[in-house]
Amino acid sequence: MEHNPKTPHQGGTKAFKDLTYKEQALSINGSLANLEKAIRYHARFGAGHTGRPHRDILTKCIGQVERLAARLKR
Repeated sequence: MEHNPKTPHQGGTKAFKDLTYKEQALSINGSLANLEKAIRYHARFGAGHTGRPHRDILTKCIGQVERLAARLKR
């Protein structure tokens, strides 16, 4: 994700709890976008380095995200 000068949190100038509601939403959306990229890269990288199928690694990561979503629903 590219730096957005309209979100001070990216520059490390505010703690998350000090952000406005909109700034928090933007930060969360950015984190989710970065998480998706990281998971996709991890699955590709892991497949090449461990010999495990890309889909198996991706499925395990998706399971972790699903467990997170379940915790948030409680």
